[in-house]
Amino acid sequence: MWAPERVMHKPCNGRGQAPPLRKNGMDKPLLPQRRPTRLKDFDYATPNIVVFVTACTRGEKQLFVQSDLNQAIVRCFLEERDRLGHSIFAYCLMPDHYHLLCSPNQSGIPITRLIGGINSKITPLLWNHGYSGRLMQRSFYDHIVRREEILTEIVEYILNNPVRKGLVERSEDYPYSGTPDPLPL
Repeated sequence: MWAPERVMHKPCNGRGQAPPLRKNGMDKPLLPQRRPTRLKDFDYATPNIVVFVTACTRGEKQLFVQSDLNQAIVRCFLEERDRLGHSIFAYCLMPDHYHLLCSPNQSGIPITRLIGGINSKITPLLWNHGYSGRLMQRSFYDHIVRREEILTEIVEYILNNPVRKGLVERSEDYPYSGTPDPLPL
């Protein structure tokens, strides 16, 4: 079974603690140094690349639990796809994150703009449902799909996420996942 590789690292040290602060020459604490979350010098607008994305809520809070909200978020996925000329081969909205398998096609617009556009629409939707503050993590996980990886296995991984988490018994029963665009096989 296919499983994604993680590129972004969580800001804790594995024991639930923040990493130690660095100090400058004057012994003043600085913020922890962030690791880059995107591949250095990679063009996320490369025509026809396929990217597996996972974007999480801040603090992994379960915010996507209301049916009307979730339906509106799925519409955001499809509206941004259409607005930017991208493809979304598979998506799954879970209570604390979402997965997309997507491509910029020939649009020349990077995947990062697709995710930024989606997240900028999700936040006001969440505010309208009683939440406040910053609700999505600043960045997202991505995995550039290599040619030798089988796209159908990645789609199956995405669609079976609610089954693995015990939300439904069959992936077909989960209302917030789908395959809107045909795979580029």
